[in-house]
Amino acid sequence: MKKFLFAVILLMLSVAVFTACGSDDTAQTSSDVPLEELRGTTVTFYGWGGSSFTNNWLDNIVAPSFYEEYGITLHRVPMDIGDILNKLIGERQANASGDIDVVWINGENFYTALNAGLLYGPITHRVENFARYLDPTNPDNLYDFGTHIGGMQVPYGRAQLVFAGDTAVLDSFPTNAQELMEMARANPNRFTYVAPPDFTGSAFVRNLIYEIVGFEALFDAPNCEDTIYEIIRPALDFMIELKPYLWQEGRTYPTSTAMLNDMFADGLAVMAISYTPLFVAQMILAGEFPKTTQTFVFDNGNIGNTHYMAIPFNAPNSSAALRLINHIISPEIQITKYDARNWGDFPVFDVNRLNPEQLELLNAIDNGAGILTAAQLQDHRLPEVQAYKIPIIDRLWIEHVLMH
Repeated sequence: MKKFLFAVILLMLSVAVFTACGSDDTAQTSSDVPLEELRGTTVTFYGWGGSSFTNNWLDNIVAPSFYEEYGITLHRVPMDIGDILNKLIGERQANASGDIDVVWINGENFYTALNAGLLYGPITHRVENFARYLDPTNPDNLYDFGTHIGGMQVPYGRAQLVFAGDTAVLDSFPTNAQELMEMARANPNRFTYVAPPDFTGSAFVRNLIYEIVGFEALFDAPNCEDTIYEIIRPALDFMIELKPYLWQEGRTYPTSTAMLNDMFADGLAVMAISYTPLFVAQMILAGEFPKTTQTFVFDNGNIGNTHYMAIPFNAPNSSAALRLINHIISPEIQITKYDARNWGDFPVFDVNRLNPEQLELLNAIDNGAGILTAAQLQDHRLPEVQAYKIPIIDRLWIEHVLMH
């Protein structure tokens, strides 16, 4: 319930919303402070720390390459976004200085942070690689869960909800909600999902809602909890019907994707779920999943979105933060992120803007077995609903499914 509490608090804050001004189309220097003055300083990066792959990529690839190029130390601080926003709320209310330079953020958290005046910017016109390598007309660079970005954050990576099953355990994988129900009935106590408001668990619930009532019905719904409940009620009823076949009959749920992955690896679950589209390749390479594991999605598609980097309103080293963001979205660093041995996160650049050397680096990446191609995922990529509806959906799931 913590996410709901801080969302309500944020929306109650009477702080003006920052909006974009001017054009973001012209690349400018990424910092008004000369680089020589930034050398020897530290920039802090706050964000989710629940993935060893992500943490290792930041610590062992981004940090040393950033220091080599700029002479600035990157300090990563693992913290859940709810705690980050609560920290910024307190600093905003106290008019206090902060210690967060860059924050990993998206979706409803960006929506609430933007409306509470917790972000510094606009910044995209000050990040050289944004204009150089990203497509300004791409909706992912304009909107985040239906919220106009207005230059207040820069894309970090592209994710998509994917499922994983073992071909040695399941003869076929479910391609829709009804087949998911049949799989659960055939394997009682061996299917589950992460409980909302966890990011991945929440996305899985929305994916089921899309399957049963349709994306358009949810997207077009007014911002009214009672109305949204009536619209998604068939999907909630489906999840209630699913409960008796879940692990521990749905009395409890995994608290994290890592926990669900461990259950799958140990044979306790017949299906794993992740927002990292290449995570199966990661887990096979790490020896944690069997080599017979395969990624799959529903025929009607799975939810995909983009995650971003933003700078808090009270960042102590915003000039270094702009340099770090510029470094992270460079093709060379984004390509290392695409490597499943590092992270397996899709790049944010426009491939058509890469030079031959950069294209060669991209094409040289071999992400191994068990994954879907980028084209297959794109063909099955579904949009997100408006950010402000997600806490409502999570709350309705807790009230009508978890507590049922």
